[in-house]
Amino acid sequence: MSSDAGVFVSVGQVVKAIGLKGELKFYPFLDYFDELLDSPFVVWQDGSEAGIRRYRQAGSCVAVSVDGVHNRNAAEAMIGRELGFLRSSYDDDGFPRPDAGLAFRFLGREVRTTDGKSVGIVDEVRLAGGVHLLVIGEGDKAILIPAVSPILEMNDSLEGDLIIDPPEGLLDVQAG
Repeated sequence: MSSDAGVFVSVGQVVKAIGLKGELKFYPFLDYFDELLDSPFVVWQDGSEAGIRRYRQAGSCVAVSVDGVHNRNAAEAMIGRELGFLRSSYDDDGFPRPDAGLAFRFLGREVRTTDGKSVGIVDEVRLAGGVHLLVIGEGDKAILIPAVSPILEMNDSLEGDLIIDPPEGLLDVQAG
């Protein structure tokens, strides 16, 4: 198990209080998925249980009601807090995994070609057209690698190198 197994993975942030009864407006990040809010794995960034009572779509955000927040003042005190899960929870058999997996599992991992050549470290993951793009490099130039089969050998692990079989031209440095 990795030394960062207990690290918090943020899936969104409370951005606003809604109404008078303590509902929170939650802005979802890249790793957000509805099923997480129905699970016992959702926690605040300090690791404490979030206690989601109910949630609903609210435009591009999600409105959530949580244990212990029953009025507007309490909701306003929650602004800025982040919801997510502990990295170690991802390996739990009961963790609700979306079909495409979650972007956090690619960050900081080495990317290698099938012949063992190092491509670099994943610095960022972007979402484009429903596909995760692994970003290697910074600044003006970057290599963008679609995290799809057959380019990326798909597995759901959190450890080890990411192995790619790039089509010709994919590894040419692109404008970022």
